[in-house]
Amino acid sequence: MRTGIAIGVALALAVQADGASAQTEPSTPQDCELHVFPTENYVGFNSGLLSGFGLVGALADVDAHKNRVATVRELMKDYLGPDIQLAELEKAHYRERLGVTNYRVVVEPPTPSFEAVKADPQLKQKIKALNADLKAGKRITSSTNPCYAEFLLTSVFYFKAMMYGSNLLVGTHFRDFSKGGAPVMSVGAVKNPLEVFPPKTPEAVEPAKAELRDAFTKDFLEWADKKLKDDRGRTSPPKAR
Repeated sequence: MRTGIAIGVALALAVQADGASAQTEPSTPQDCELHVFPTENYVGFNSGLLSGFGLVGALADVDAHKNRVATVRELMKDYLGPDIQLAELEKAHYRERLGVTNYRVVVEPPTPSFEAVKADPQLKQKIKALNADLKAGKRITSSTNPCYAEFLLTSVFYFKAMMYGSNLLVGTHFRDFSKGGAPVMSVGAVKNPLEVFPPKTPEAVEPAKAELRDAFTKDFLEWADKKLKDDRGRTSPPKAR
């Protein structure tokens, strides 16, 4: 974000032997930056039988499950906090999956929850400006490094429905500005099933933690291997015949 920890990397200048001019050396992988935003935006939704009876039924369903959803959000925050998200991504070799293997990671503040944004007018304005920059294709940090990419987690979303069971969806937003011009961009969310989370007994706590983190990792990997790969392919230059 604009107020985040954005550390610019100065590119080396090579002076020609004749001293006529200074030129910027091409970026090497070590010069490149990947700005990573974990998330604190935990969303819970529980849909029951009443949701089949139109808007009134859906509203009644939301009200009936209010406390349960709040508990689920708290558990997700506990089991899958920003530091844990980053650790799980490292285990999955996420930079390699993003195609930025040797980029230096700059960890930014987590994307905030809907509740935090709603309660803080100043934060609301910052997020509004950030979203405007995203929509306009602008960077959301102050870094001017030409070899630069951003990876945002926008939400961790628990969804339970009568017909589909429980699922976890992780919102992802990746942009790579390193090719020049418009960034390579991929946005998406993949769902994976949950059977143990949220835990119903003390004995189920550790299995539930492991299941939630495993679903988080699978969501990322499936998005990267399908959606991101397709999006990168659409922006790649055509092969010479």
